[in-house]
Amino acid sequence: MLQALRLLLWPFSLLYSLLMTVRNRLFDAGWLPATAFPLPVISVGNLTVGGTGKTPLTELLLQLLSGSYRCATLSRGYGRATKGLRLAKEEDTALSIGDEPRQLQLKFPRLQVAVAEKRVEGMQALLRLPHPPQVVVLDDAFQHRYVKAGLSILVVDYHRPLWKDFCLPAGNLRESFAGRKRADLVVVNKCPPKLSEQEAEEIRKKLSLTPKQTLFFASMSYLSPRPLGDKATEALLEDRLPPPGEELIVLAGIARPEPFFRQMEAYGRPLRKLVFPDHHAFSAKDVEQLRKALKSDNTGRSIIVTTEKDAVRLAAVPEMDSDLLSRIWYQPIRLQILFDQQKTFENLILSYVEQNQGNG
Repeated sequence: MLQALRLLLWPFSLLYSLLMTVRNRLFDAGWLPATAFPLPVISVGNLTVGGTGKTPLTELLLQLLSGSYRCATLSRGYGRATKGLRLAKEEDTALSIGDEPRQLQLKFPRLQVAVAEKRVEGMQALLRLPHPPQVVVLDDAFQHRYVKAGLSILVVDYHRPLWKDFCLPAGNLRESFAGRKRADLVVVNKCPPKLSEQEAEEIRKKLSLTPKQTLFFASMSYLSPRPLGDKATEALLEDRLPPPGEELIVLAGIARPEPFFRQMEAYGRPLRKLVFPDHHAFSAKDVEQLRKALKSDNTGRSIIVTTEKDAVRLAAVPEMDSDLLSRIWYQPIRLQILFDQQKTFENLILSYVEQNQGNG
């Protein structure tokens, strides 16, 4: 059935691919304007629709840079209830700026977060601040070319090879496979932690990058789950798990929740899965569903474990009370560069930023 649907949609994919190719050619030729700004601008993006791990990579960049530079992030703010340009303030939530920008804001208190559908307008607003950023990271910006990035990072999902996919709507690519050539750095993410050199070389050949492009491989590691209601506590999730044999309630509203569910299976409890669409705007009705799920547990010890991105959106729902928050835990993740290339990656980023600081 799925194959038949893809065949039916194939002509539309060809048309979409053609339109995106023409658009990119217009940018390359200067017929569509790409505005350059006098400071280091790093773009993080992908070719594939859905989660490839852009946000963990953005966090890695900010951890590297925020100690030495005033940093800002600029994104569309997907899933927010507001429109237009917004420079985030402390009182903002996932509802006003989007879940991923809010997640970054909470992790990096000194970070200036901006959201705007028009990225040029967002950049101009950031540079008008009394203390403008010294580095801007553009999140999910590989196809948003109106702002010219000095360093472009393309994130590729190991589990969804670009060379086996095709454009929307029959496939999952936002533009053709050829678009990878625009990236300066390519990060193949979500690899097995023990990816072999042989498989890495096979992927390198399939990607067929230019000599000017640098390829890295990365995996996602899971950190200790944290309680949403009390982030200062040193409590461990293991101390709050239901008894063996009882269900562990897990909640995910992300593009690809399967790795999260596999991680939860490691706790040795059967899972009761609450699945929502990616970037789902949780409502009072959803909150009531969570309460019912917790009350249905006979042990009185039930908790809900969710993803970090979902936790940011749940915390923004007005109907969430302190008792419910205290029974929700979230699973942080971290991106790690493989093959002892972490320092090489970091040095490339630092070198680009240092060399372009004089332009600010």
